[in-house]
Order: sequence, then structure tokens, then C-alpha cells
Amino acid sequence: MSRSSLLKFALIAICSPLLTSNAISSTYQLPSQPLQNVVEQTKNVSTRLSQDKQWLAVLTPRSHLTIENLASNERKLAGLRVSTESLTPSRIKYTYLSIELVNLHGAAAANINVPLRKGMQVASVSFSPNSRYLSYIGLNKNSADLYIYDIEKNQTTKLNPSRLNATLGLKYIWSNDSQGIFTNLALTTNIEPKTQLIFSPNISQTSGKKAPRRTYQDLLQNAQDEAEFSALTTSQLSFINLDGNVSAIGQPAINISYSLSPDDKYLLVKRVNPPFSYMVKYYDFAQSVELFSSDGTKLKNLASLESSEYRAPGSDSVRKGPRMIHWRADKPSTLAFVQALDKGDSRLKVAYRDQLLQLNAPFNQQPTPLTKTPWRIRSIQWAEQNTAVITERQSDKKQMRVSLLDTTEKSNQQLSLWYQKAIRDTYKDPGRLYRQPAKVNGQQLGRVVKQHNNAFLHYGLGASPQGLKPFLKALPISKNTALVNKSQTLWSSPNEQLESIKYIVNLKPLTVIISRQTADTPPQLVMVNTESGQERNLYENKQNLNAYKGMTRQLVNYTRKDGLPLSGILYLPAGYKKSDGRLPVLMWAYPREYKNAEVASQVNYSANQYQNISTKGPVPFVANGYAIFDKVAMPIVGEGNEKPNDSFRDQLVANASAAIDTLVDMGVADRERIAIGGHSYGAFMVANLLAHSDLFAAGIARSGAYNRSLTPFGFQHEKRNYWEAPSLYQQISPFTHADKIDEPLLLMHGEMDSNSGTYPMQSARLFKAIRGLGGQARLVTFPYESHSYKAKESIMHMLWEQESWLEQHLKQPTLGKSDSAFGQPGLNEAQVTFH
Repeated sequence: MSRSSLLKFALIAICSPLLTSNAISSTYQLPSQPLQNVVEQTKNVSTRLSQDKQWLAVLTPRSHLTIENLASNERKLAGLRVSTESLTPSRIKYTYLSIELVNLHGAAAANINVPLRKGMQVASVSFSPNSRYLSYIGLNKNSADLYIYDIEKNQTTKLNPSRLNATLGLKYIWSNDSQGIFTNLALTTNIEPKTQLIFSPNISQTSGKKAPRRTYQDLLQNAQDEAEFSALTTSQLSFINLDGNVSAIGQPAINISYSLSPDDKYLLVKRVNPPFSYMVKYYDFAQSVELFSSDGTKLKNLASLESSEYRAPGSDSVRKGPRMIHWRADKPSTLAFVQALDKGDSRLKVAYRDQLLQLNAPFNQQPTPLTKTPWRIRSIQWAEQNTAVITERQSDKKQMRVSLLDTTEKSNQQLSLWYQKAIRDTYKDPGRLYRQPAKVNGQQLGRVVKQHNNAFLHYGLGASPQGLKPFLKALPISKNTALVNKSQTLWSSPNEQLESIKYIVNLKPLTVIISRQTADTPPQLVMVNTESGQERNLYENKQNLNAYKGMTRQLVNYTRKDGLPLSGILYLPAGYKKSDGRLPVLMWAYPREYKNAEVASQVNYSANQYQNISTKGPVPFVANGYAIFDKVAMPIVGEGNEKPNDSFRDQLVANASAAIDTLVDMGVADRERIAIGGHSYGAFMVANLLAHSDLFAAGIARSGAYNRSLTPFGFQHEKRNYWEAPSLYQQISPFTHADKIDEPLLLMHGEMDSNSGTYPMQSARLFKAIRGLGGQARLVTFPYESHSYKAKESIMHMLWEQESWLEQHLKQPTLGKSDSAFGQPGLNEAQVTFH
């Protein structure tokens, strides 16, 4: 019997920790009603703004998937998870159930509910460049189809004559004149592309070249996988005119990406080429970059890129050859790209790492160099008046900087620094630059950074020691240099509520769409004329989580024993007073690495921020009477030549000890009833804390990795491989110290975890080690789930497991190590697997 068939029957055998006998359950479990309400709450909407600023599309997201949805047929190939029936990703992150068009310059009666087919979910919603049409991909069991809604005529049309091939993503692009759409079409009408069975031995061989890649999952493994990957992903790139006529762009291929020149004359296409790799995901396969005219004629090959499996190690190492090939948004048809000057190897000491070049139509001359950079270029934005905004990173030092480049002058110009900061330094973050479509001689081009009164506008959250203070600022620009740190504030959030800019609608008078929230009011969308003060409410989010009304929240600042400032957010149940006595506490954290102690102590908090209670975090359990200490700072600092992970364990324990001491000194926490929880790298933290301290009564670890010898070519931000630092890998692995985990540990993991390094085997091996050593643990694995859990049944059961675990180990008297974790002598573990 298939696994999906079994789901229709009794599925699970669970030894319930809340029952006094070994009970057998045949269904997923439900947590208490307040936690169920958190799962059922309305999700936040998404929005799109039309280019003419006339319409705001408000998209209502889909609720949780069901386990039946996740159990549908899928194929795992080259890092993809594909529905072979619909030729789409099998796990689409964002889909929507309804679309409302809000008329920003008309009465509320002028709003439009876009008609959708009954039961259809939509994705990839976009306005056409001329703002007349709203396009989206409609999803059903057997296909993905492209629809356009004509706002003027109130008419919906299915555009594609044959179904899309969206295996590499739900992608399409409008022509800049809004006369049609480029997308990938399937080669066959068959529900599933057919491939011939291939029987052959599976052989791998080294070539003598180093290939230090991380541990990925869902990779190709044999010739059959290669054939299926090729059959599923090969498509015909096409232009579909609004009247339905189709023009093919070149021959069928595995089209990984495509982009149109601003003047609609040329198409840049990146394609995957064999031989395919068994070590990396599809986007790191060998590729060709090809140039076509918009009528489909191939003009030339621009580049051939080798597989990234041989890329040098290090965060700043890149694939050899040209990269970031793209169209300049401020020019009709000019290509720009970056070339590594260090062969892509960030370990080499060179004066310059990268060079930015450009190539003008008709693309038959040598590229023109624009500038060289000593750090690795990470992104490029194009601005008005021939200006480039270039972001560089130096990951070893955890630094980034953003500079301006005047491209009207001769080649290899010097950059003008706007700002430099630590990558994680939120206090110095200037936010996003305001961009608008460019117009040259009446022709609309791409989106560029807009100048207003000889200044660039930028907006962000405004993190500071005093809290969040979102802003809109103007950065004055001179001919050759930016006035560093001389931005002028045009607007800022008021003190009594938290407001942040989502869109700039008009520059004169300055009109913006903001998200407004308070500690008691969910985020609302409001359009504000900042000069007159006139406002219009666009959308209200109604939440009704009565069990959490009256809970208190405060930012708690404290210091580690070495003087490092730390913080966390403390939630207390409604009506709680210190006279009520000390509470059991659930702490939740995620370690982060820093090269700067000052940056490590920063906080991102506002007393005016509405608490959006997520099922992923610990806050739901405040309804059960726990004190919750969330976002507990767990910085791992390595200043100067020190590597953060060299003192990982000691710093973890110091962080946790400082947090606990603070809560105890406040009179809130019972030191004997504190649990620690975390997800992914946070789960790794939990197991380490239980192994190397006696601070906690229990732990909850979800989707973690616990044996670092199974991730030998680095993990998180650790760049040294196992053979360069074997003692570190051993010391930092809680699996190595499983004999010291003498507190109860709840382990949970998705059976189809696709995240790098966090194989489900990691949780299974740690569980078996604890069981074999006589410790207390419980392992729960969720079928069809990946790194984060998506099915409603899984999320409900996850909350029930955590609720039960906390009830047993924090609210009940602590059991002796020889006693049962489940109420019976000798029964010190339970493995819960959904079959």
C-alpha cells in the first residue's frame, strides 16, 4: 500500500506523555484551543502597486496546506521538488485565494474584486508596465496557466494556448510595451513527460580538482535521474502576444532565466547545459548565456560557465567567468556584468577582486571596463544620470559597503563611498533606495533609482538603542561624490505608533502608503499625504486572539559576564503579578556570529509593534501560563583574528546563564523550571546547551544538525572544513557529547528536509545515541514535511507535542533520571513516526 493511501487510515502510534499508560492514538493530535486559534488566524495580506500608482492589489494568502496536499506526487531532482503532473514546483511558497484592486485615486466604490475561477489558487501576480492589465498564474492539478485581467474591460483571458512549464519556477515577464508576455511553454500535452528506463551502474570518479561543496539533498544520483530532470525541465521559451499568437525563442532548452532589454529588442537567456553534476543543485550546473532578438532569432553566445562544483571555498568565492549579466535599467540595450579578477577564489590576496564592465548593442565590440573593486560585488542598482549603486561585501570581516559610480566619465572610475558597516549592523542600515521606471526621450525603460531635488530617497526601519523609528530620507548627490551620512529626514514614524513606508505614491506633495500598527492594533495600510496630513485607510487586518489579550511584553536588557550587552523580549500572561509567584519559562533563541561585540549587542524592537503570534515561535505558550523569553540574544563573537566558533560552547553557556540569572533576579522565573527551544541552528544550540550545562529542565529541538562530521565542508558561517579543524568539529557536535545530555530532549524533524546539512538522519542518530546511553528523549518525525512544517495537521501536532512536553517537564515535579519520562519506570523514550 502506498504512503498516501495509508494516510486515509489510522496513521500514528503515539505514546502520550500526558497519559499514565501507554495509549495508542490513531490521528494527529490537536493542541489546546488557544494554540489552535493561532494556527487558524488570518494571515497578513501581500500587495502590489501598479506603475502608474493608480491601483494597489491586495492579495489574500492561502491558509495552511493539508497533509494530503503534501502527499501528492513529486519528483526530487537536482535540488528541485517538482509536481510531474502540473510541471510546477510541488511546494509553492506563496499562493493567493483572492485579489482586490484598490483605486488609490477614486472612491472605495471604485475598488474591484478580480474574478477568479472557483477554487483556483493564483501565484506570481504582477501589473503590466502600462498598468492596464493584472497578470497571474492560475494553478490546478494538471497545469499552470497564465491569465491577464483587463482592468478597463473587466475581462479575464487565459493567454497561453498550451500549458506552462514552470518546473524551474513560476516565471514570466511582460514586454516593456505591454503587448505580450515571455514565458516557458511545455513541449508536450502529456500529463507527465515520458522517459525511457535506463539501466546502468552508478559510477562517480574524482578528477583531481577540489570540489568542497556543502552537503545538499535531492541531488541527481544516476543516469535515470539525469534523463528525468532533462525531460521535466526542458521547455520552449516563447513570446505570447495579447491576441494569443505565439513566437518561439530559439530551440527547446532548460531555460533557467531570461530578461528583456528595456527597449524590447533583445532577450538575454541563461540555459543549463550537460554534463549535469551529482554534487550541486541545478542552478550551479554548467550554463550558457545566449543573446536573442525579441523575434526569436539567436544572435550569439555571450558566455559558457563551468559547473560551480569546482568553485573555491569561502563565502566570497564565486564561479569563474562573467556573472551577474544583466541589462542596464537606464539604457535602451546595454549589458553590464561582473568579472572576478582573482579567478573567483577569495582566499587569494589581490588588490582588486572584481571588475564591472558593460557591452553596448550590437554587442560586437570589446566590453568597456567601468570600475574595479577591492571587495566582492554583491549587487548593482542603476540610477538616473548614469549612476551605478554598487554593493560590496567582505564576509570574513563581516563588512559591507555601498558606493556610487559615475559612468559618464572614462573607464575604471573610482567609487564614491556612501556608507560602510558591519553586515549585521542594523543601526547604520539606510534601508532601501526609491526606484521608478526611467523615461528617455519619451521611451519607458527599466526601474532606476530616482533622483528628487538632486538627491536619492531612501527609507528603512531606523533601528537604534531607543527602538525602531522608521524614516524617509534624502541623500544629496554632488557630481562625483555622495555626502556620506548627510541624509536629510523627510518623514519619520511618530512616537505613539509604529509606521513604516511600503510605497511612495507621489513626490510632490509627498504621498506614501504606510503600514501602521500599535501594540494592540495589527498592521493597517494607510495612504498619507505628509504635507496636508490627509489620510485614507486602504486595508484593515482584523485579528481575534482573545487568549492573548492583556499579555505583557517588554524588552529586557542585561549583560554577559564579560560585559557584552544582551537583550531578549519577555512575554508574561495576562494579569500576571510578581505576587503570583515565579513562573515556568520557555526560552527561544538562534545563535548568530559576529566579528564586532558592539554590533552583537544591537536590538531591533519597538514597544509599538503589534505582536503577530507565529506558530513557529514560543509566544503561543504564554496562553498556557508560561513566561516566554523570545529572541534571546545568543551572539558568538570572534574579534580580531579569533574565529567565533573557537569558543562557541563557552559563549552559548555564558549567554544562557546571563539570561536565566536576569529572569530569576527579576522575580519572574523559577530557576528549576526553564526550558530552551530552537529550530535549525537553534536546535543545534539547544542540544549543546543541554550537553554542556545544567541550566535547563528540558529542551525542544526542531530540524537540527547535531553531528558536524556529517557536514564536513562547513556549516552556517564556519568556512573551515573538517580536515582543517577536526577538533572543532568534534567539540562543537552535541552528538559527540550525547552522554552528557541528561535533561529530557524533544526532537522533531521533517522526513523530507531539503535544507543543506539538516538531514532527518541527524535527529534520528542523536535520538538513538541518547536512548542507547540511557537518557531521556522523544523523536517525532513528520511525513512529507521539509525543513519548516507546512501542513496544518503537522503544525497542530507540533504544537501539541511542545505543549505536552512543557506540561510534563516544567509544570510537573522534576523526575529523577532513573524515572520514566512518560510516567512508567523503564520507559525512557518514545519514537513517534507518521507512516
